[in-house]
Amino acid sequence: MSDKQKIVRIFIGSPGGLKDERRAAHDVVNSVNRSHSDRWRLQFKLLGWEDAVPGYVRAQSKINDDLDKCDYFIGVLCDNWGSKTGPDYSSGFEEEYFRSKARIENGLMKDMAIYFKMVEVPPNMKPGEGLGKVLKFRQKCIDENKIFFKDFSDHQVFRDTIRDKLEEIGWRETEIFTVEDPQSSQPKDAPSIQDKSSDPPTSDSWLIDQGARDFLHGLMQRPPNWESTSAHEVARLRLIGTSVSRSGNDEFYVGNHDANLIFQKFRNAALSKQEVRALVDSGVVGFQYQNVPLWRWLARYEDEGGIWSRVEVLAAVGSESEQRYAIEILDLGSQSIPSLHEYFDQKRVLASWLSDATSSQVFDAALSFLGSNATDDDLPLIEEAAAQCSPQRRTKVEEAIVSILSRTNLDGALKRVVEKEVDKVGQKLADVLFSNSQSLATETVLSCLAAKSESIRLHAVQLLYARSEIALEAAETLLTDSNHEIRLLAAETLKKNGVKLDDDVAKQALCITKPSNSLIGLFAGRETDDTYYEIYRMNRLLELDFSTLRSRANSAGVFSERELSVLYSRFASKFSDEIRQNLRDRFKGYFDRKIDEERSAGTIVAGQEPKIRNLENFMLKRFCNDALAALCGLAKVQDLDLVRDVIRDTEIDATKGILKYLARFGDWSDIERIRKLGDYPTGRRRGLLEFYQTKLPSQKAAAILTLGKGRVADLLALDLDNEIRISLAKKLPRKVFIDLRDEVLLRELDRKDDEYRVVFALRCVLALPKSRVTKLLDRYVDRAEHRFYNSVHWLDLGASLPIPHVRNVAERALARH
Repeated sequence: MSDKQKIVRIFIGSPGGLKDERRAAHDVVNSVNRSHSDRWRLQFKLLGWEDAVPGYVRAQSKINDDLDKCDYFIGVLCDNWGSKTGPDYSSGFEEEYFRSKARIENGLMKDMAIYFKMVEVPPNMKPGEGLGKVLKFRQKCIDENKIFFKDFSDHQVFRDTIRDKLEEIGWRETEIFTVEDPQSSQPKDAPSIQDKSSDPPTSDSWLIDQGARDFLHGLMQRPPNWESTSAHEVARLRLIGTSVSRSGNDEFYVGNHDANLIFQKFRNAALSKQEVRALVDSGVVGFQYQNVPLWRWLARYEDEGGIWSRVEVLAAVGSESEQRYAIEILDLGSQSIPSLHEYFDQKRVLASWLSDATSSQVFDAALSFLGSNATDDDLPLIEEAAAQCSPQRRTKVEEAIVSILSRTNLDGALKRVVEKEVDKVGQKLADVLFSNSQSLATETVLSCLAAKSESIRLHAVQLLYARSEIALEAAETLLTDSNHEIRLLAAETLKKNGVKLDDDVAKQALCITKPSNSLIGLFAGRETDDTYYEIYRMNRLLELDFSTLRSRANSAGVFSERELSVLYSRFASKFSDEIRQNLRDRFKGYFDRKIDEERSAGTIVAGQEPKIRNLENFMLKRFCNDALAALCGLAKVQDLDLVRDVIRDTEIDATKGILKYLARFGDWSDIERIRKLGDYPTGRRRGLLEFYQTKLPSQKAAAILTLGKGRVADLLALDLDNEIRISLAKKLPRKVFIDLRDEVLLRELDRKDDEYRVVFALRCVLALPKSRVTKLLDRYVDRAEHRFYNSVHWLDLGASLPIPHVRNVAERALARH
């Protein structure tokens, strides 16, 4: 076989009992290859169940993998229909037949033929079950008149019949791939691909559509010098090459640079349907990074199936990467489970998605899709498909079912989590399940204490704690829960019910001991995270009255930051002057006085003071953090200069109170101070539930937006952290986007952070009218400067799809960033 010969793969499907015919088919293929391969410049390769590689997945799945690589399907039947291969098919042959039929109808396979070996049935005798199914299928082929079929009497006749079919395919493939003079005569023994019809070929019969042929013809007339052809024309040439493929070819898609060149130069041109389909496929495969245009081509590819039709095909029967990203796109579009036709309906699509043979990437994408888009009506099909999965996958499907139920029946969803022992429920889904706590019956929430999922147990304990519905016995059990936040709530419940925990018991229950990152010799060290224990101790201080708390703070010595923090936060008005005085010298005088007091009392002995002084800067920072939060809580404008000075000189962590104070009393200059503030200190919460409420940098962005109101263009031009900038883009009012000049919008679409560009482009798409998004896109794409592909991708959404689809996709995409 020469290097230029292509491989044409043919799959032969048949149940048992046709060994002679299968052997004959292989012999004929070898004979035809020897006789015609040089003339046709191709070789036939016959595949069947004999060629499936053994593995741990369903045997038919391995056979299907080979079938999906083939260009043609040949089915052979006698008196045996075969055995059941799964819940959806009565035999392996039936599954192979319907799979091939679906691939042919969607352009992924070229043709099929069915051959029936004649069987004599004596008069007045009823055919057996297997023959009866074969005869029923044969009659279906006759009635539908869509699939070529033929009868044969014995394996010798079958040899001749198969040879005729192979030669027909060989000549057809030769005509398709050979460029000939239209006036040249066809070989006498070559059957016409038009079945000798005198009618001219239709446009659908050409390998390359008319628009693409015109482009190629024009390209071939160009002079040979290098400058006569541009990069975007080469990109389209490559596109045409990728648009011509069959299932036996290598998977190849136009690359992201060429796809964007084509979009830049040909987005309004009359491309052929083949080219548009190839661009859709490229956009689907490149969807992970959203750097390939997609939406324009989806809108252009619209046919009787709607704009999602090609994506539905790829989601159902595409390659692994095509399926994965096509499912994600359908998810964003809020589409239902795809159904290609009666032979590959929703039931079979689900069976394919959830099968153990399906890759984990496709399976996970399918679960996310089902959780967001499936309805209660789809549950029977989902449960039926899940019943065929491995236990591990079946458990994951349960989370998707819970997500479906959560949209209509929160109680039912939570009951299912417990009854089905769903061990992993994502944080977002858990938040949804408990988002409307008023509608949840206490009985249902109490049942969630037995849930395997930590996120469900935690939400349940939080809600029950707020309702004072955790029984003493339950609290004692929860004190040993694997989740330490639950342990903290259990400890607080016990305290509320008069059960005092010894400090050693509380420490053991609430401190987390974990391996250290550092290694000493061969042994790993141990680290202790005392966050929850510290919160528990802070809560005990919060229960003290003024006199007791003040006495504790006075007697706490140098390391009194915990007591002083609670005293200042609870009684800030009483200690306002003291707070201000200590902040003015950044607690230097306070620290020195405490050391003097302890030295005089003999608490500090010789040699200890240098060690304490080594911790001075650390302690002063903690004192200033807590005192500044208390001062801002007083909300006095006269403290603004002092607040600014402390932030300038000390590493202050952001708190809700400090941000609120600066937003209320500050000005433009305070934006930089807010940006400088650090993260909320993990061990310094003021109360139990405040542990769950800090959201940075979102709160920083809210304060900055308040200070920058009226000069958003200047605000966006500031040097802000990417996370703050992203939060800011999400918070900007719709009217701001409308009022900003295109030059400002274009500048933001050129920011270097990928995530920010996506969020900003999506906000533009949601805020601006379609005409302005189109104008913005054209300016961005057609300019000479550098452009970012994901900005193009999302602006194209707003410019190309109908408005309802735009809003649906953009809102869902934005929620995921």
